[in-house]
Amino acid sequence: MNTKLPVIAIVGRQNVGKSTLFNSIIREKKAIVDSHPGLTRDILSYTVNFHDKHFTITDTPGLDLESSSELSGPILDNARAHLEKASIIVFLMEYPAPAPFDMEILRIIRKLNKPSIIAVNKMDSAERMQEMSNFYETGVVDIVPVSALRRSNIDMLLRRITDLLPSGGKAVSEPDVTIAIAGRPNAGKSTLMNAFLGYERAIVSDIPGTTRDSVDDYFRYNGRLFRAVDTAGIRKKSKSAESVEFYSFRRSLDSISKSDVVLFLIDASQGLTEADKKIFDEIVKAGKPAVIAINKWDTVEKDDKTFNSYKDKLVFKLYRADDFPILSISARDRQRTAKLLELALDLKERASKRVETPLLNRTIAKLLNSGRVRQLGGTLKIYYAAQISTSPPEFKFFVNNPLLFKRDVVRFFEKSLQKEFSLHGLPVSIQISGKKRRMGGQE
Repeated sequence: MNTKLPVIAIVGRQNVGKSTLFNSIIREKKAIVDSHPGLTRDILSYTVNFHDKHFTITDTPGLDLESSSELSGPILDNARAHLEKASIIVFLMEYPAPAPFDMEILRIIRKLNKPSIIAVNKMDSAERMQEMSNFYETGVVDIVPVSALRRSNIDMLLRRITDLLPSGGKAVSEPDVTIAIAGRPNAGKSTLMNAFLGYERAIVSDIPGTTRDSVDDYFRYNGRLFRAVDTAGIRKKSKSAESVEFYSFRRSLDSISKSDVVLFLIDASQGLTEADKKIFDEIVKAGKPAVIAINKWDTVEKDDKTFNSYKDKLVFKLYRADDFPILSISARDRQRTAKLLELALDLKERASKRVETPLLNRTIAKLLNSGRVRQLGGTLKIYYAAQISTSPPEFKFFVNNPLLFKRDVVRFFEKSLQKEFSLHGLPVSIQISGKKRRMGGQE
């Protein structure tokens, strides 16, 4: 989150509707909502502007996690540490009456001695409103009845929040670069996120799939503002719209598509897997600048040839991997994590580069005359070329016969343009346009 803005933390028991309320306030389906208790594990945040006042709203895990869960300790510690930093706490209970653990949460909130608002969820009818008296037994007088699902009284809640806001609430600056940290479960994404932020923002565990939502936060490096998104570990493309993995997968793809640069983590101790290939395919399909980071390099026995050997195997097995920078890192030890940020800034800046049309056409003519282009079934001619978009760079070739421009020919020009115009790390794409002819030259 941006530390310059006040933080509003939504807290409560599991399954009272915290994530639904979070989504309702931000008007996006950012948090995964499901009837399964304990789904939220990390702290999600989003910058809100209400009546020209800015603040960061956060969705926290349910504070009544079972102690028997292997993850419950770190999750609860993270949530409670977050509450210490919050400016205002929104405590959510639900119809029809307070549950026993609600009183325990209320005790925790009172000990924090912070401004707080009590909201009661699922108050979506006149009959239910009659049960509001049940909640005054808590000793709290100022209570806001809401329906997170139907967005009932959300503006009332936001007005109460802005009334309690500390002075300030200035507009948040746009980040210089937004990076998405992608990879399969347990590749070290949350560890890298924490290394960037300098504190334990994301839950780190050896249990695969700990991160289910995409978790984001802001930080500064060398005077530049970064927004980092720790995506859920992508296992496979679930076809079931009812499954948690389906929503995690969709959130991860959405985070990748909205990023400026993707940091793709591969677990060096496990090597390249089919899951890694599928994730990388999604990154390439999204057309995103990327850095391939081989994480946990500290666990590998190595000499001065190990990295180059690993890199060569990676390029051989992963189509288009040589289009991107490849770096060995240790997120745990923060080795070369600063280099990742420098590369991300460089890629963001170069992604907006536009090649002048005359220079582009002179370069293509030089490539055609170099004798390195395969001529099969006819003579390749490119009448005219232009760059049609940036971020990523996309070019359009107007040619004599599109059938002659096979995949390997187009690939040759993509790689050549990358080299000629310093576009390494950017997924160059080329559209071929022209009247199709049969190979014999007949119309």
